[in-house]
Amino acid sequence: MKHILTLLILLSSITLIGAQEFTRSQLPTELQVPWEITYGPDNMLWITEDSGKVSRVDAVSGAKTVVYRAPDYFPGSPLEQLQLCFMPNIGAGTLGLDLHPDFLNTATPYIYFVYSYNSGTESEPATKFKVARLTWDWSTQTVTNKVDLVTGITSGYDHLGGRLMVISRDGKPYIFLTIGDHGISERNSPDCYENQAENPNNFAQDVTTDNGKVHRYNLDGSIPADNPIPGNSFYTRGHRNPQGLMYNPVMDLLYDAEHGDRTDDEVNLLEAGMNYGWKWVRGYHTDNNFPGEAQFIADYTPHPMIPGDRLVPALYAFCAVPQPETDEYLEWCTPAPSDGIYYNSDGIPEWKNSLLVVNLKNGSVTDQQVNVLKLTPDGRSMMPSTSDSPNPSMFFGEDQDVNGRLRDIAVSPDGTKLFLINNSGGDGVDKITVYTVVSTAVRDVREDDASVQFYPNPADRMITIQCKVGIDKLEVYNLSGELVQSNAHQVSEINVSNLAEGMYIAKMNTSDGMILTKKFIRQ
Repeated sequence: MKHILTLLILLSSITLIGAQEFTRSQLPTELQVPWEITYGPDNMLWITEDSGKVSRVDAVSGAKTVVYRAPDYFPGSPLEQLQLCFMPNIGAGTLGLDLHPDFLNTATPYIYFVYSYNSGTESEPATKFKVARLTWDWSTQTVTNKVDLVTGITSGYDHLGGRLMVISRDGKPYIFLTIGDHGISERNSPDCYENQAENPNNFAQDVTTDNGKVHRYNLDGSIPADNPIPGNSFYTRGHRNPQGLMYNPVMDLLYDAEHGDRTDDEVNLLEAGMNYGWKWVRGYHTDNNFPGEAQFIADYTPHPMIPGDRLVPALYAFCAVPQPETDEYLEWCTPAPSDGIYYNSDGIPEWKNSLLVVNLKNGSVTDQQVNVLKLTPDGRSMMPSTSDSPNPSMFFGEDQDVNGRLRDIAVSPDGTKLFLINNSGGDGVDKITVYTVVSTAVRDVREDDASVQFYPNPADRMITIQCKVGIDKLEVYNLSGELVQSNAHQVSEINVSNLAEGMYIAKMNTSDGMILTKKFIRQ
């Protein structure tokens, strides 16, 4: 394990993007089709993986423990195949996860997650999804109980949604769950349905179906009394493939990120009972970039059972352009946003009050990257985009050949580390990629290789300094800008044995009045 970790640290890079500088590394964690990553209050990463697994990963060492594997997980069956179409397999998998808002409390150590199961029989299978609750025992560090909260959640042949979030609003916690429209786009595969009226994506606005919606439940799986329609779990409707949920606790606002069709991948501000338009309205209401969109908006009739019902435009549309004529998916400018997180830390001051949204698609004009959407102070709109300060701003796209299809993102409590998981793509390995912001205290250092050399580098004990002039003072900083070692006398070597593994910057005052800097790695 240590040799693997050393290799991955050696592969770390330092990247300067705008005003931020990051180091990139990978944890030595082996993952299998990860879908959700959450940074827990126990300073561990909680991850869902294929086959109904929930894993707990040390955020520093990358050591992984599979804490639960659902015995009733079901991957779908060939008997459920859609024979008319290029995409025959029913949707299945292990999807969203979240922790109880008071997870550290021994009275509420609950883990909530979503996975597929067979609601039928072996001969007549019927793949569905469920929301289950696990009980975590802090004394034994194990799962001790499992309860099914919501069962019978429909599946389909595409656009599953599946993101889960547990948040407290007005002093009461709720479960929010996204469900995609389950349909296959007509223009992508016109022969999938004998009658297109049977395509599930026609029912995304129908309040009697669960697809194409964001749902809200009480923590016991029951339906809140103040949901938009009594006895109905739907919270918002008119969604295509809402894969991401993001919560802004400062302003008590909930957002989603969802895939459009050939245009208009969206980030939406979710308001109870409202209609987000799919499949007749896409993205903004003023661009009229889809045939019939303007007429549908003009003729819209509010639902009589939903107070204040109206069509709500996207907070941001990634691709608000006319419908492309090409059938080549990679040429569409839709980046396929998969999830995101609200960022309000001082760790990266420039990002404060932003949504960080990750992409799945490496296309002709799209990258697998992190998009930073800077919000207005009220959180209800985007700050203006300018040539000097584009909004959104994009990060890490240059690493997509190794990062792969970015499925989810988590952030350390101090806001200085970003943890990304991917599903295939890139180097073909499902992994945890870590970007660590370099502190302003060390961002602008200039390394003078001609004047000073370190041997060996990396090192695990001692580093010998070779310099043309004497070193009168040496200071060592970690990448957070903290001073971790200081020597105020003539120095010819550095003892790194007491330093944690990672990258450091040595600042040296020479006898002739120069200040030199040098990066080194403690392995």
